[in-house]
Amino acid sequence: MASITDKKTIFFVTSPRSPDKLINEIRTLVENFEGEKWNEKTQKDFYLHLSKQDFFKGSTTGDLAFKARDRINRAPKALGFVDLSPVIKLTNAGKLFLTGKRSEEVFLRQLIKFQLHSPYHTDKNDAFRVKPYLELMRLVYELGGLSKHEIGLFVIGLTSYKKYDDVKSRILDFRKEKSGLRKRKVSYKQFIAEEFEKELSRLFAEKIKGGEIFIRQNKKQSLGKFIRAKKSNHLDYSDASIRYLRMTGLFSMNPRSSKVYVLEERKKDVEFILENTPRDIFKYKNEDDYKTQLFAATEPKLFVDDKERIISKILRKSNEFNTGELEIKTTEELKDIYKSILQKSLTELVENEQSKLKDYEDFDDVDEVFSSITNREAVDPSLFFEWNVWRAFSMLDDGDIQGNFKVDDDGVPLYTAPANTPDIVCKYKDFDTIVEVTLSSGQKQYEMEGEPVARHYGNYRKETQKDVVFGIFIAPKLNDAAVAHYYALYRINIEHYGGKAKIIPLSLDDLKTLLKNAYQSKKRPKAADIKTLFVHLSDLALSTSSEKEWRQKISETVQGAFIQ
Repeated sequence: MASITDKKTIFFVTSPRSPDKLINEIRTLVENFEGEKWNEKTQKDFYLHLSKQDFFKGSTTGDLAFKARDRINRAPKALGFVDLSPVIKLTNAGKLFLTGKRSEEVFLRQLIKFQLHSPYHTDKNDAFRVKPYLELMRLVYELGGLSKHEIGLFVIGLTSYKKYDDVKSRILDFRKEKSGLRKRKVSYKQFIAEEFEKELSRLFAEKIKGGEIFIRQNKKQSLGKFIRAKKSNHLDYSDASIRYLRMTGLFSMNPRSSKVYVLEERKKDVEFILENTPRDIFKYKNEDDYKTQLFAATEPKLFVDDKERIISKILRKSNEFNTGELEIKTTEELKDIYKSILQKSLTELVENEQSKLKDYEDFDDVDEVFSSITNREAVDPSLFFEWNVWRAFSMLDDGDIQGNFKVDDDGVPLYTAPANTPDIVCKYKDFDTIVEVTLSSGQKQYEMEGEPVARHYGNYRKETQKDVVFGIFIAPKLNDAAVAHYYALYRINIEHYGGKAKIIPLSLDDLKTLLKNAYQSKKRPKAADIKTLFVHLSDLALSTSSEKEWRQKISETVQGAFIQ
């Protein structure tokens, strides 16, 4: 139980940061600890058990019980997938989430039901009366989308649904001000900084006036540090809220503007939710009463729970079926048909995207997305880095370039590649290349990516039995230990990795240089040119005296690659 009494803002669930991790983490909890009390011992044991799973990303140092609570007490408990009192138990909603075919529908229902206040988040003043995700959906729908900054600036103050019109008005005023920046010769960065200072000063006026501007990490009073800390927190909530909305399958995002919007095909679904879901919070008698409605797996009803509405969707998207043959199908069968139609459309969309990339039509756009990621402007930067590297290789190569990330119905990336699979696989006639990417840096890069990248490389060689396989490791900044690791792997015959591992470390600048050279070349590179380059870059590990010299030679070679 947490208190939100006297808080000035709402919050969105931030742990796990990427909601696609929920299923694996909840399954690990209930399969190993269901029926036990959720106390410090089980929390530590759970976290240690979790850390041994292939999908785990995190640290095993520090307060492990706290880290376990951070992962389970937030989204899994708050959204009603698990009950932690009196003992650990999977709820009906949790069971359907883990075992059902349509986890996104279950997730959507639980998001809609999340409310402030509740027995999980108590408010003695009864000031909080809002379903945060429901009102966020409403704003996204009515305003044609919301940016990360708009959510962090204004939606975060929507503590009651009765404040909705005021928040909406503030966003419209903000957009009007933003539209005149060029005329006033004010940069967007400066404008956003000023808006956050103004809005946060308004929201926390009482605290500031009373001198209550301490921040957890620093006991010294400083208004500037207080504003910066609150801004960072609000943007974290904003980032997470967009990720969670997108997991419902109803929303997508513009990777350049970080603006979340309703998918055109799903507008009816959103309209149904907004028209049929009560805006006021559920009036519970006690915690058990609240849990009963929260844990219900099939409530509230969704647009696609009605056969006639699904049939209408199918007939609008495809001429392969007639009304008669669809009416004899069950609701679940109709949902399967609709999903297959959307998947077919998505496949065509991705193929068209790759066709444009191979013609270098999106060269400037790829470069722009890389810039937004390195400038820390993107929502879910790791995901979009993986996607944009796939776009870069699709542009650069003439092979079959497959990204293992999942995309939404608009072809925008939704989740990163699952554990134990390469991020990207490039297939050619006489060789393959697996590509692994990361935004991590320093020692963390080596710890997180050193062995897994080599393992993915070795597994791929064993599974495909390909004679020639290259590994490409890409990061904005390469860690010396990671480079040394890959340098050694090519000089030592290790059976576990399929022999000598040809894993080539490239910085983001290296990749951008290759793209630029290929774009400006009179003759675009073909598979044979790619292979020649990769053979040379990997063989440099044998002709250089150290990993530092190897890294330097790679960059020097890249500078002149594909120039004709």
